[in-house]
Amino acid sequence: MLPSPVALPARRPGAAYAEGTPGLGGAGEAERDDPGATGRTEVSLESRLVEALIRDHPERAASVLERLGREETVSVVATSEAGLGAAVVSRLSPTLAGAVLAELEPVRAARVLDALALDVAARLARRLPEDARGRALEHVAPRRERSIRSLLRFPEHTAGALMDPDVLALPETFSAAEALARVKESPENAHYELYVVDAAQRLAGVLTLRELLLAPGAARLADLMVRSPVRLDAGDDRSRIVGHPGWREARALPVVDDAGAYLGALRYGTLRELEEELLDARREDGDVQQALGQLFAAGAGGLLDALTTPGPRRRGEG
Repeated sequence: MLPSPVALPARRPGAAYAEGTPGLGGAGEAERDDPGATGRTEVSLESRLVEALIRDHPERAASVLERLGREETVSVVATSEAGLGAAVVSRLSPTLAGAVLAELEPVRAARVLDALALDVAARLARRLPEDARGRALEHVAPRRERSIRSLLRFPEHTAGALMDPDVLALPETFSAAEALARVKESPENAHYELYVVDAAQRLAGVLTLRELLLAPGAARLADLMVRSPVRLDAGDDRSRIVGHPGWREARALPVVDDAGAYLGALRYGTLRELEEELLDARREDGDVQQALGQLFAAGAGGLLDALTTPGPRRRGEG
């Protein structure tokens, strides 16, 4: 019995989930007339139950799959909609998530990467063997592929690896009207803070979307922006990112390279994830330190006794 209140439907021996299994909406007339329809209906029902579990309880589904192991997890991700597969993969331990993606067909792995948040997609792509990563990225949407590869250039857990490289940056020579037109062209890449770059693509300033909307159409961004905004260096690690004072005033921070060139922005949601990771790491360190402290408090004699005293015998021993 699984150590979980939820159990995924067990696969029948010899049954296989084929990608895009038909019948997720129910059996049709042809299936009822087909002598083999019963088996297909069972597979269809199992698939529907699994997808319903993932859709309604993705964290619990991931917890169950974590216990079932790689083979079952690959089967589920390979036969689920890409969005549902991504919901599961993003909640698995990094080691299992990477192993699952590596065993998927390249096209299926690409669909999952497309459905993941960009920073998560890059983090999991980094865990794939180089050849598997290359094959999967060949099938990712071109713009998404460029974004993922740009993040893979930086060491893991740095601002450069965690940023969103698609956050909009506007030339300082733009008028407010031109800038607003650009924002309307790419609203998904525009945030409340709008970053401004100079002719060399260096971060020059920042202004808010509200300030842009209220500005005269002919006003230049160079005259509207706040110069020398706070920023993160691409090489900043998690501790520097979380401890940056700029988070007191902004919901995102721009990321620059050594020359000050604008690379992208790190979102507040990513900051919260980093905070949770650091808290978990410190909690684990605290547990280890507490255990060591108890051992040392027992003294060398107590430690020696603990190491040399035989434990309880298991059934069948002696």
